[in-house]
Amino acid sequence: MTEANATPPGRGTVLRVLGVAALGGIVLGLATLGTCGWSRNPTTLNTPDSKADDKPEKEPTIDGRPLFADWPKGQKPDATLILSGQTFGFLQPCGCSRPQMGGLERRAVFLNSLKAKGWSFVGFDLGDLYPQKSAIDDQAKLKYRLTMNALRDMNYVAVGVGKSDFTAELDKVLGEYVLQKEQPPYLLAGNLLGMTNGQPQPREDRFPKPPGATRPMIGVAEVAVVGGIPVGVVGIIGKTLAEEVKKLDPSFTFADNGLVLKGAIAALEANAPKPLLNVLLYQGTSTEAALLAAAWPQFQIILCQADDPEPPQFPTQANNGKTLIIQVGHKGRYVGVVGAFKKAGGGFDLKYQLVPLTEYFITPGSEEAASKANAVLPLLETYSENVRDRKFLTRMPKGPHPAQIQEPKLNLSYVGSDKCQNCHAPQFAKWKGTPHSHALDALEKIAKRPSQRNFDGECVQCHVVGLHYKTGYEDQKATPHLAHVGCESCHGPGSGHMTNKDNAGLQALQIPWAQKAGERLPELELIKKIGALPSIERGKVPLKPQESRIINAVSSMCGKCHDHENDPNFDFFTYWPKVFHTFPKADGGAKPDPEK
Repeated sequence: MTEANATPPGRGTVLRVLGVAALGGIVLGLATLGTCGWSRNPTTLNTPDSKADDKPEKEPTIDGRPLFADWPKGQKPDATLILSGQTFGFLQPCGCSRPQMGGLERRAVFLNSLKAKGWSFVGFDLGDLYPQKSAIDDQAKLKYRLTMNALRDMNYVAVGVGKSDFTAELDKVLGEYVLQKEQPPYLLAGNLLGMTNGQPQPREDRFPKPPGATRPMIGVAEVAVVGGIPVGVVGIIGKTLAEEVKKLDPSFTFADNGLVLKGAIAALEANAPKPLLNVLLYQGTSTEAALLAAAWPQFQIILCQADDPEPPQFPTQANNGKTLIIQVGHKGRYVGVVGAFKKAGGGFDLKYQLVPLTEYFITPGSEEAASKANAVLPLLETYSENVRDRKFLTRMPKGPHPAQIQEPKLNLSYVGSDKCQNCHAPQFAKWKGTPHSHALDALEKIAKRPSQRNFDGECVQCHVVGLHYKTGYEDQKATPHLAHVGCESCHGPGSGHMTNKDNAGLQALQIPWAQKAGERLPELELIKKIGALPSIERGKVPLKPQESRIINAVSSMCGKCHDHENDPNFDFFTYWPKVFHTFPKADGGAKPDPEK
């Protein structure tokens, strides 16, 4: 195919492999499509534009070694395969703390850097693009659609189907992209069938061709020509997930994977041009993938589910090193890159690189320049505008706070931190000097890429008081007194205590981490002492059982927002002194602690 050899770096010709999967076997037909890929110019890697005093971010390394250090020097891969999966709706780091990893913007910058080097690449995703959980279904759909559009711009050809896609009701998921227009990336799950009246329903009947399309909504395989090299990709679902799906939705069942793979391989081998490399998107465990690799050595690359959110540095090798079994972790923090180098005697030498998507891959320049250089950024901004305009923030579900459940007759409500200062002046003064007191400003005035996160409940929940609870924050117009992280974020709704401050029962409701009156955290100096020690030495500091329990309880409460993903530097023993607000009652406690 002459047009395939002429494709520019970073783009490839996609060939369709249509399948009819049934229990008896597979019949496939082939056709050629046009090219797909980038619509933006490559960018130069640089540093984030958020602060004038930012130091240049160093190029990421793996185990201290530069990326691609073990690949042939001065030689471009003949074909490059980009592997990702199990993103679970993660679009972009929240930006609340640094450093953070992952996000579609950084993936696009990384791929643009390969394009700038003249590398020809194509992308394959394992699936599980849909969020695992979302308070608002419509917002989850927006994320899925954005991700599929971004993958198309990044020259992805195929995406598998994962558990999160089934959990969200697969037919609804298909309506967000596949049913809109026939375009890459195409969904692959070759062994997926329908179940009607107790009988298996062929995949092409359960997921028929949309009007005007040439493919069923879910296919078996695709072929892409990358740098003149035909690459086949097949997608199937493993036994463990298949059993889960059948319990989740009895309208689905699955064909025998052996029959599906046999038919898919036969069709790929009969294709013109015949693929020289085959990739399997396997929605199964690494253990299942190892068994499958032994039975189907025709696949040189198998991308399977991750055993852990943090992926292994190296792939598992099977078939005497001829097959690579690859995991790429969760939430798009990493991508896997396979480089195929032609060997003189035929075949390929396959090289693998796990790439951490660090701040090194943030699009440089002003917001306007970055938006023009990176096709993902306008998609993110449009998503943010949709979240705002459709008023998702006001649709966030609210339930009773534990205190409201314990005392339903009191109708406890949130009152706002300003109401607390009348009796707790030093505590209020200390709070006013902490970032907690203006937490929402970070979303409203600082956040970029995308902006307007102060309208997104998934962000706002950790920047206001009581978003998920009755009488809690709604928006800046209805509940301005509950903006920012305030007293009641930890202590709970304070109306009862405010109106009856001497009631011991109501006081107890305001300290949910204590099991009985009088329990408190260790003294500030002890917490500082522990925080100054190396982690390995901290366990040697003697603590009372009660102190250890309360430390764990309070730290766990902080960790609901200061988790590893959103605040990788969080350390209770170094953070707590910054917000410490337990002062002696002498002099009315009028002087706030000087520790900031």
